[in-house]
Amino acid sequence: FIGADRCRTCHVAAYEVWERSPHARAFQTLSAKDQKDPRCLSCHTMVPADLGAGLLGVQCESCHGAGRYYSVEWVMRDDDLRAQLAFDGGNTTTCLRCHTDSSPSLAPFVLEEKVRLIQHWPDRPAKAKP
Repeated sequence: FIGADRCRTCHVAAYEVWERSPHARAFQTLSAKDQKDPRCLSCHTMVPADLGAGLLGVQCESCHGAGRYYSVEWVMRDDDLRAQLAFDGGNTTTCLRCHTDSSPSLAPFVLEEKVRLIQHWPDRPAKAKP
């Protein structure tokens, strides 16, 4: 994992949307006790075994896959190569790994509504993809 700060170097607008989102603060929403609970950490941080500040919260790679290989500029410009090197465009399955019926929440998780809140490509319409 490379962390959202590195993604920001090329994707400034997408980073700013993420930075204002609840995903960016997912780890901080946990109580001190829950910050040590592997069940909570599996969704509230990218690498539960590494609580370094650079990997806390639900970051770009939580949805798009570990960026070590695909984050190089010339790879990012090649759709096929990027996909071969583990880039994941994200889809409803990605969201539903954490947003389940057993996730604590005050309101039901309605995917179609929530997808609009994380839209971070202004030229692409937000929609829930299967």
